[in-house]
Amino acid sequence: MSVGRLAAAVLLLALVATSVANARQLSAQPSVKAANCKVVGKGTSWSYHHQKGTAYTVEGNRASACALGLKWLVRLTTTRGVPKTPPGWQCITATAVAGQCENKGGAIFEWTAKLK
Repeated sequence: MSVGRLAAAVLLLALVATSVANARQLSAQPSVKAANCKVVGKGTSWSYHHQKGTAYTVEGNRASACALGLKWLVRLTTTRGVPKTPPGWQCITATAVAGQCENKGGAIFEWTAKLK
């Protein structure tokens, strides 16, 4: 398989996984929006569309998910492909600057490079 086809297959897999996770997130979200969280933390240096930085936005459907996302941010943004994940969580790095983790209990957090 060529590198281009492999990259396309990995991208397609990431998009499908993100769609499934987003559908789960919608069904698992509590009715009160106050339970959602959004924080900014420092991760590995990134470069994307002529922008550079180390800041990432972590969003989750539970405060505990955001706290875990912040704690693991450097490890999750350092690896490429299938990252080492927090125990009990499944994670996917969709691109070099974004990814998502979820657990069986319905908790989800995502990280994205904080663009200016």
